[in-house]
Amino acid sequence: MPTSELWKHPGLGLTVGINGIGLELAEPVAQHFNIRGGGGYFRFNDTFTSDGAQVNAGMKLGGGHIGLDYFPWSHHGFHISPQMYFGVQTSADVTVIVPSGQTISLSGGDYASSATDPLHGSAAVRVRNVAPGFTIGYGNLASRRLGSHWSFPVELGFYYIGQPDLVINFSGTACDTSQPPAIGCQKVDQDIDFQKDLKRFTARQNNNLSYASFFPIFSFGVGYRF
Repeated sequence: MPTSELWKHPGLGLTVGINGIGLELAEPVAQHFNIRGGGGYFRFNDTFTSDGAQVNAGMKLGGGHIGLDYFPWSHHGFHISPQMYFGVQTSADVTVIVPSGQTISLSGGDYASSATDPLHGSAAVRVRNVAPGFTIGYGNLASRRLGSHWSFPVELGFYYIGQPDLVINFSGTACDTSQPPAIGCQKVDQDIDFQKDLKRFTARQNNNLSYASFFPIFSFGVGYRF
């Protein structure tokens, strides 16, 4: 059971890592254990041109977490930490405008963007909102050493987000360049061949994303014990 002296010395930390910038709070609950929780956030947006197409891309990382830090040696900073992540923000979004006359390929099918109704595409990757994780690290926000206030924690591990889900949509009109526009162009939501190729393309990309079920954790920071 924690002593009254342990409860007097929580620690607060600022972290920076591949999951963004975050805050953490640690509370000693026994000689070898802390409860630690916090959250972080990172967002990136960019606009660029690829093969003549205008692309807008965005990515978000972050969310909250709570876990139990186990210190095999109570006065040493090494710890093992099972964790649970919640409100996971990991996602990616892309929108693209295909210039008139530009051709895209989907599962072997080639489609040209219409001059009067260019193709517009969007893609989104989503993961589940709750994920278990596991880390190892060095540094104790709530150090047991008397007179020790500052710490510089480092942490490495992963959390399991499961199979990411990729959704791709297109709107506009696609054309068969071997046919006159009057008979060779059709709205993609009514084009059976386009929808079949898009479905096969999406399924293949989702299969490729199966490797991303484990998302890495790496962070370092500075903490202060009260």
